[in-house]
Amino acid sequence: MSLEDPPSDLRDQAKRNYEHVKNEVITEEKQSILSKYQVDDFNSVLLIVTAPRGGSSLLFDILRHHEGTCSLDGEHDRWYTLNGICYPAFESDVLPADFESFDRKKLLTDLLAEVGATERSGDRTHRVDNTLIRLPLQFPNRDLPYKQIHEKLLEGESLNEILEGFGIPPLQYDEYAEQDASSPFKTETIEDRPFVSSHSHKRGLTADDFERTLVLKASGDAYRLPWIREQLFPETDVKVVHLTRNPAASINGLYDGWRLNRGFQTYNVDDLNLEGYNGSLWCYDLPPAWVSKGKLIDVCLMQWAQAHRHILDGRDAFEDVLRVRFEDLLTDTSSTIKKIVEFADLGESALLSENVEDPNKVMTTKEPRHARWRDREDLVKSALNRADETYTEVVEELEYTEESEWI
Repeated sequence: MSLEDPPSDLRDQAKRNYEHVKNEVITEEKQSILSKYQVDDFNSVLLIVTAPRGGSSLLFDILRHHEGTCSLDGEHDRWYTLNGICYPAFESDVLPADFESFDRKKLLTDLLAEVGATERSGDRTHRVDNTLIRLPLQFPNRDLPYKQIHEKLLEGESLNEILEGFGIPPLQYDEYAEQDASSPFKTETIEDRPFVSSHSHKRGLTADDFERTLVLKASGDAYRLPWIREQLFPETDVKVVHLTRNPAASINGLYDGWRLNRGFQTYNVDDLNLEGYNGSLWCYDLPPAWVSKGKLIDVCLMQWAQAHRHILDGRDAFEDVLRVRFEDLLTDTSSTIKKIVEFADLGESALLSENVEDPNKVMTTKEPRHARWRDREDLVKSALNRADETYTEVVEELEYTEESEWI
């Protein structure tokens, strides 16, 4: 998930290693796909947008089990970062709709780099290729023997053993990201333990797969909607699912995530002096008018309100937008997923139905339970009482005015 803006020399090293892996290490089948296609070659895209800690990881994980979809292994912000389309080139995560000063072909190819197709049988080779694709982004300052690692993984050696052999703590790799470190990581990376995994029901792409629907989600897309429509996918059929979650639960989840050493860090914004936070890196999305001083709980509220404000303002760029409550996803999973599947015209999928019956836990900061925010109710409500007009308007537009519904 998380991307920290690295120094330019570190990004350049990551680019060099990534291009080496893409062109010389991964399987010839994957190399061929990346030489002929881009991510905008898909017939249709289903874009999930929300504020951070809004439940998009759970929804994404369920939908990527549909046998009519293709997907990345997680969020795609890292590819924006690798291409320099992020802070500090911009003051926040907002991208102007008319921003054209980027290598469109390269970005669209990079966004395709770890996309796989969902199929019950799956393909371990696809997962190995994607592991190699991500290593240069996670460890850009290391010259790793990528071909040797690729061969060892294909032979069945565990990634844990391979990483430890190179002196890399397994906690720094995404497979182990749900554990908390005792202290923040010092290493600067393009991608800091991003909570991604290629589930066992995915395989490498073929030419026919571009007739499927590509499922995408990254919370930063809340600030990029007009740009995505006009610059990234101007001719693609893009449907948008706007996932909402009540402010108290989202703010509480953000507050938890900020205080964990678990890879939610995103940007180095220099001096941070936030009451309730002893780290040095910004966490989650960077909204406009962000502040470096004050109370952490107020920053969390701002992140929730600004993300949904930008989604509400940017949704008109798309013809097809469906608003879905995360609360409904929790309490009536089957009906909610059915509504989304019909909206996206995906059809039936036995694998999806099985996953709906027993969804995975993904990117949880603590054991999920309803209304967990009430454990720090006084702190959360103190922020709500200080909230500005933007928050009040968003709460009303999203119809979260009844606190009794805040589960």
